[in-house]
Order: sequence, then C-alpha cells, then structure tokens
Amino acid sequence: MTDPRPYSGVRSALKWQHWVLRLIVLYASAYTIIGILHEWAHALTAYALGVPSTLFHLYAQINRGVGTLNERAVIRAAGPLFCLGVGLVCWFAYRKAKGSRAELLLLYLAWFGIATFFGNLTSTPFVGDFSSLALAFELSMPVRYGAGVFGLLLLCGLSFLMGMELRKWVPANVGRARAMIGVVAIPVIVGTALCLLIYLPMPLDFASARAGESAFWIFGAVGALISRKQPAESRRHSGLGWTDFAILLAAAGVLRLMVAGIVFEP
Repeated sequence: MTDPRPYSGVRSALKWQHWVLRLIVLYASAYTIIGILHEWAHALTAYALGVPSTLFHLYAQINRGVGTLNERAVIRAAGPLFCLGVGLVCWFAYRKAKGSRAELLLLYLAWFGIATFFGNLTSTPFVGDFSSLALAFELSMPVRYGAGVFGLLLLCGLSFLMGMELRKWVPANVGRARAMIGVVAIPVIVGTALCLLIYLPMPLDFASARAGESAFWIFGAVGALISRKQPAESRRHSGLGWTDFAILLAAAGVLRLMVAGIVFEP
C-alpha cells in the first residue's frame, strides 16, 4: 500500500533536501542582487550630481575632491536608502505574491534590502556609509553609538521575524529543530560561503565582515525554532528549478562585469 503522506520516509528526506537547496540558491541570489543595487545607487547618484566615480563589485570609488559636503553626503546615503526602498517594495510584493514562484525570492530580497540599511546604521560608530556620513558632519560619538545601538536592535528584531516567516515554508510534519536547520542554518552557512566565492577577489577584511554579518541570523534561528508548525495544506514546498539557477547566474554575471571597474564620468 502506498504511503499517502507526501513527506514520509526516504521520499520525504529527498524532497526536503531538494527544497532546502532552493533556499541556498535564492539566499545567494538575493544577497548578490542587493549588493549590486547598493553600489550602483552610489555610482549613479554621484553621476547625477556631477561627481566622477568608478564602480567596483565591492564598493563605488568616489572622487573625494569633487562635490560639496552635502552632495557627498547624499552619495553616501544613497546606497543604504535605496536598498531600504527596494526591501520595502519587495516585502509588499511578497505579501501580494502568495502561491507564486517569486514569493520566496521576494522575501529574501526584502530581508537583504532592509537589513542593508539597518546594518549600515549599526556600524555608524565604526565603518560603512553612515559612519562616513557621521564623520563628514562631525557627529559626536554618543550620537553615533546611539544610532548604532538603535540599528542593532532593529536588525536583531528583523532577523527574529525573518526566522518566524521562513518557518512557514517548512513542510508541516518537519520538527522544530530540523525546520530551523533547514530554513536558517544551512542556507546561511552554505549561502554565505557561496556569496564569498561569487564576490572573489576581495580583501580579507571584506571577507571577514561579510561572514560576520551572518551572525545576526542567530536571532532568525530562534524565531524559526519557537514558531508554530504550519498547517498540512501549506503550499510552500516547491523545489529547486532552472529559473532559480538562472537568477543566480545572471546576478553573478553582472557582478563579474563590475570587478574590473566601470567608470562614470559626468
């Protein structure tokens, strides 16, 4: 007699593994896409303001000798702000795309877009776009640390909510621990390693910072672990497809074009 349960035995394990592979690929795709948009926002804003720049895959090199203080501030803020806007748009699109193939990618794009903004806010006392902005306007260290703590709390809370949301993508009869491993631990660890390979070459400090960003997913793991199981009729069990690979390859291809540098000369 055929087992009527869709996720039982060996067949269950195979489907579950195939499904987790999709999270890894879309995690890396969304990370790369948001990273590209971040740097392009800097370069295009500089171009619009008449400031020369060179766009690389890790940063946009802005000519510091050109432009006013306010113009350079706008250029610095453009990357995180644009990512925040993209993230919010993708979140609302995700809420409207229930049952579609694009749903999971939109969720990851929403996370990375919003997290890029909060991450830059968190690093205000140390490095990053908002740190450079704070230095340019000579903001006091208490203000910078206050912005950093505020960003840190928001980022941790967002990660926790992301873990709860990802829990909805787990087949109904998968346990809490296995669900957390499947939607958070494996995609984050393997996906981050894949992103580091895509972004090569990069200095060691860049690589360390990118790897360190994944620590915030600890709160996502907690969110996934304490969330309730999903109903058996959940439709969110689609496996890896060729379109998922196509998105990742397209994003990686654009990134490779940026490695040598793209000059924007107004």
